[in-house]
Amino acid sequence: MKNVLLLFVILISCSVFSQQHDHKMQDEPSVHGMTLFGRDKIYAYHLPMFRSPHNYQIILELVFDERTKQQFINDQLRHPEHATYTIEPEVFVLPDMIANPRIFKASIYRGHFERGGIKIAETNTVKIKEVIYFKKFDPNAIKPKSSDFILFGNKTEQFAVHSISKAPDFDQILQIKTGERLDTYKILSFDENVNAPVGVSGNTIDVNFNGRKLKVDLLKQLYLEFEDLKN
Repeated sequence: MKNVLLLFVILISCSVFSQQHDHKMQDEPSVHGMTLFGRDKIYAYHLPMFRSPHNYQIILELVFDERTKQQFINDQLRHPEHATYTIEPEVFVLPDMIANPRIFKASIYRGHFERGGIKIAETNTVKIKEVIYFKKFDPNAIKPKSSDFILFGNKTEQFAVHSISKAPDFDQILQIKTGERLDTYKILSFDENVNAPVGVSGNTIDVNFNGRKLKVDLLKQLYLEFEDLKN
């Protein structure tokens, strides 16, 4: 009887430890700020850090109600000098939201919502239409020899986001133009700009694209960040 009781206590202890361990491994609910851009389609880019629960690089296509979408587009047209827009979503567990999308609330800001941005709209009906890119940062990642950018968009608008590897790194979002058809995201390699942001003075530059040179028109820088990715 004592042996049976001892075995029961051990099993219960193991179960509790396993549950505690699993809980610690899960991301905590948080506010996951995102940049917002695009007019034909509305894209969102999760603002990443190297620490949990923000250690993800994610690009989404979002759907807003028509009124909110028009508010966002009209504000861009009225304020062309402002390149950066962000959203402040309600609190959720990020990987859970990506794996099982649901409608959520969000406020839209001209500028950075944590750095003096101006709220221009609120909505209760944000939907994730498509997960374009998803990566959890690997602490053992090796820095690439080139600055790789994630190219995505459609025939009307195209964007490139710097592919983040390990600290210290930087975040950069560019609006660009290429002659490529984009059914899914592609990787561009800026060989001459290793670990440095790409200039956006309206130049056309050559990049490495699937083993060939591709001409890319740099139209506008939408976001640039160093501090959040220092360590």
